[in-house]
Amino acid sequence: MEKSRDRRVRMTRQMLKDALMEMLHDQDIHHVSVRALCQTANVNRSTFYRYYGSPLDLLTDMENNFLDFLSAAIRQHATDPVRIIETTCKYLEAHLEFGRLIINNNVDPLFPQKLFSLSAVREAALTKYADENDESAQEYRYNFITYGAYRIICVWLNKPQRESPAQIARLMSAFFSFT
Repeated sequence: MEKSRDRRVRMTRQMLKDALMEMLHDQDIHHVSVRALCQTANVNRSTFYRYYGSPLDLLTDMENNFLDFLSAAIRQHATDPVRIIETTCKYLEAHLEFGRLIINNNVDPLFPQKLFSLSAVREAALTKYADENDESAQEYRYNFITYGAYRIICVWLNKPQRESPAQIARLMSAFFSFT
């Protein structure tokens, strides 16, 4: 019984996420009403409020799922930046619509700040340069690597014919001299 309940909860949450992504193509997050979201997802409002307080909370949950995935990928592949990039690109490719929405700043203009404030991202970006003591140089390097990588991922996600995640990871590695 518990397993079927968990499956229903996951399915309901996925329906809400899918409905939100559909609605975000036509309107910004601040104009998405709970009523319209529930109607699109074919879910009762009381069911929505069981899990979320607002459409923005739902979006934040979706973003946090990605940020948690990224942090786990960084921990898992801490010594292999190419593998981190490839794993992240595979995730974004598997969740292409969501990836495009958050990466293109169409939905949450603060998402890049949330991403770049993750300590795991900073550590991964600067691992190769850990011995450098110049804090100013470290800050410039961090911004160069993260914003450059972010922009490359943005361009890659928006291409109709994308390179494979492995290819884009190798390309980015060459640009940033990770290897």
